[in-house]
Amino acid sequence: MKTRRMRGVAALTILLAAGSLLPGCQSTRPESGTAADLGPGAAAGAAPPRFNEYILRAVDLLANDPNRVGRGYGPGAFTQDLGFGDQGVLTASPKVPQTMCVAAQLEVLVEALRLYSTDKTDPKPYTFLPKKTWERLGPKDLRGEFWLVSGANSSGAADALTNRGMGAKVTFETLKPGDFVNFNRANGSGHGVVFLNYLDRAGNELPNFSTDVAGFKYFSSQGKATTGGLGYRYAFFHPECPNNLPPGKQRDCGVIRSASQRMLNTGYAAMPTSWRHKDPAALAATAPEGKFDEGYFTGETTDE
Repeated sequence: MKTRRMRGVAALTILLAAGSLLPGCQSTRPESGTAADLGPGAAAGAAPPRFNEYILRAVDLLANDPNRVGRGYGPGAFTQDLGFGDQGVLTASPKVPQTMCVAAQLEVLVEALRLYSTDKTDPKPYTFLPKKTWERLGPKDLRGEFWLVSGANSSGAADALTNRGMGAKVTFETLKPGDFVNFNRANGSGHGVVFLNYLDRAGNELPNFSTDVAGFKYFSSQGKATTGGLGYRYAFFHPECPNNLPPGKQRDCGVIRSASQRMLNTGYAAMPTSWRHKDPAALAATAPEGKFDEGYFTGETTDE
């Protein structure tokens, strides 16, 4: 068992025994998306405003760019170099445009920040944290926490953003389109995605959470080295796996439903105007780069 997640069928057995696998049930985990998650300076008791408008615009931008969508899954970062304000670029790995799931989450966020900065002429997204923490894989770096490297205090993007005062965690039942989800599967693999909609057992999109929810639509990078890459998938909680989805709707079955944020990490990026440093001393923290678990982020989904 790993400290930040449990793996495979053993994980599913433990969760079922503990009663924490809750298909069709309201989670008992309290709402944590409050101003307290953004550290000192946020308005007392106010939930930080979501950045979702820009996240969704970034998803649309990527999904409609033939040079970036569906260009292959691989253990690399970004479909191209990403502009980072007047700080330069976040350099893509040599195998562009192949990219992996947690890198796709970060690519969506960086592109959303670019759209926001163009609209608002606000440099804050690029000065709030040192650029190096967006680039390094240290366990205390933003990128290292997105990547879930060894030693990182993170189970996904929601943790990484909350830890840095840039977002908040929420329950699965209160997700909105444009939020972030990291999940585990019954086969021992995991994935990092952008949440788009709840799904019922037939794969129909639902506007809100209800007892009809059996999964969710997402955007990320997944699949094979030549045919995968950025794209949409339709995820279903174990044991649901409908075999009658329309052509083009590719399934991702076996997702473990849990009230634990270690197993189903859910939350959102906040508007940059609401970002507050929770631990300013952590900005200077350095550590050797952690190990990225390629055997966990395999990219494999049901329909590949």
